[in-house]
Parts: sequence; C-alpha cells; structure tokens
Amino acid sequence: MPLTEFICPDGEKIPIGNCLVSCRMNHRCLTLPTLMQIITGDRPWDGTPSTTRLLNGTMQEWLKATKPYAAKPQNYAYALLGNEHHAKLERAAGGVTTVTSETRIGTTIRSTPDILEPDEIFPGCFVITDYKTFGSYRVMKILGLEKHEGFSDTEVYKSSGKWGKAGSPKRITTWVVNPTKVDMYQEQMQLNHYRLQLSDQGYPITRMQLQITVRDGNTQSARGRGITEPIYLVPIPTLDDQWLRDFFEEKRRMLVAAMSGEQKPPVCNDQESWEGRRCQDFCDVAHHCSKGQIEQAKKKR
Repeated sequence: MPLTEFICPDGEKIPIGNCLVSCRMNHRCLTLPTLMQIITGDRPWDGTPSTTRLLNGTMQEWLKATKPYAAKPQNYAYALLGNEHHAKLERAAGGVTTVTSETRIGTTIRSTPDILEPDEIFPGCFVITDYKTFGSYRVMKILGLEKHEGFSDTEVYKSSGKWGKAGSPKRITTWVVNPTKVDMYQEQMQLNHYRLQLSDQGYPITRMQLQITVRDGNTQSARGRGITEPIYLVPIPTLDDQWLRDFFEEKRRMLVAAMSGEQKPPVCNDQESWEGRRCQDFCDVAHHCSKGQIEQAKKKR
C-alpha cells in the first residue's frame, strides 16, 4: 500500500485524502502543492524493481508496498529539494545535444541515470554522473576526510596566550583523505549497476562520478568538517561485474518473491538498516517489522 496518512505537527494522524480537502488544524503545515508533490513521489509497486529500490532492505520495500503507513510531511523536505535540483539540471541538459538525461534503462530491473555524456578523452565512450544533494556530514564520509591536528611550518603566534607563546608555531587543523574512511557503498553500488546496464545496451562507460551539492555549504558547520566547496565532483571506483550481477539478481528475486507471497523477506541487515539507526529514525514502516520494533524500543530507553 502507498503512504496513506500524514502525521500532523501535533502528532495526530490524518488520512491524506482528508488532509488535502481540509486541514484539521488552524492552518496547513505545508502548502497544498507541496503536499501534492510528496504524494506524487510515492511510487506504488508495478512489478519491476528499480536499482535504488533494491539497494534498500527487501523487508522495508515489501512493507512499504503492502502495509499502510504514515509520515511527517516535513521529513520529505530534503527529498523535495533534491528533486527540484534534479529537475533544473535535467531541463538544462535538454539544451545540450550530446547529453542524455533521465532516460530509463533496463528490463527486469529499471534504472534512470541522471546524465550520460560522451567522454571527451576517449571517443565513443561515455561518462555517468549522478546528482546528489547531501549535508556536509555525509559529504565528509563520502570523501573519507579525517581531521588532523598539528603545527604550521610557516606561521607563528604574534602574541602569547592560552594558545601558545609568541614566536611558537601556530596550531592548525587540516583535513586529509583517509581511504579506509571512505563511505560510499550505496552510491558506488548504484552507479556501477547503471554502468553494467548501459554497457549491456552498447554504451561503453569509462568513468562514473557523483556531483554533490552540499546543502549546508559555506557554513561554519561545513567548514568544521573539512567541507570548503559548495559542489564536489567525486569519482566512483569500479566494482566486479559478476559479483554486481549476482547481487542485484538475488535482491530482485527476493523482492519479487516477497511481493508475490512466495517467500517472506528477511529483515534488513546492518548495511541496509544503518546498524539500526534507520529503524529508529528514518523508516516509516519500522513499526510493522520485528527488527524495527526492537530498535525503536532501544531508542525509548
């Protein structure tokens, strides 16, 4: 079942149809067009899974398709922001004849790469770019930035104080990339699957990349995480083709089997549930799931 109820600011639930006809409070928490857009983005199960759907837990996707659930409209704020960002870039791509934008590919698994461009270095080959809008903390994790404290080789303190004596090297903070800290599993899996599907359709892919717009770019909190630019272009490493095919085919099989009633889906693993954090705060159907109920009970303790 799709999203059936909105959760009002006072915590009460209201059927979406009733909400759209008349607000039960003194005034709407969001404009009517915003609420309509939230509903439009809630896509029902049509028998063919998408790449992004398969990267979620099978249990989560099965519950969202088969159980009624409620959500706070405010929780969709960043998704709406990202969708608008995508829409503007898609319109811009429409004026460039060498670019293919938002084209659906795949048969048993549906995908919609954001943009496919010719590689300027290797004629006849292509580059996949996926647009993301993330907060600075997530960008820091994707880049694998690590904070280092040290002393400047060129600058000294001009006066003495709690920071140090006059003439002594200034203490500085630097951010360096630590490959072991890079966390882009979801994005790497997504773009590599796009690469595989496009290659199967005759598009040789030489590079994959994310173009990330930082939601809180140019703020003190972003700079405090080593994020100094408002937009980053991040290369995505290539994964093994056969392993990738096996992974997505197995996830597709499990989801289709769950939807047809042939097999009950497994609960989300640690990767899919973000080690329980998703169950506690970011899954609208967690209350229908045994693992979700356990994780939400932990949060209340």
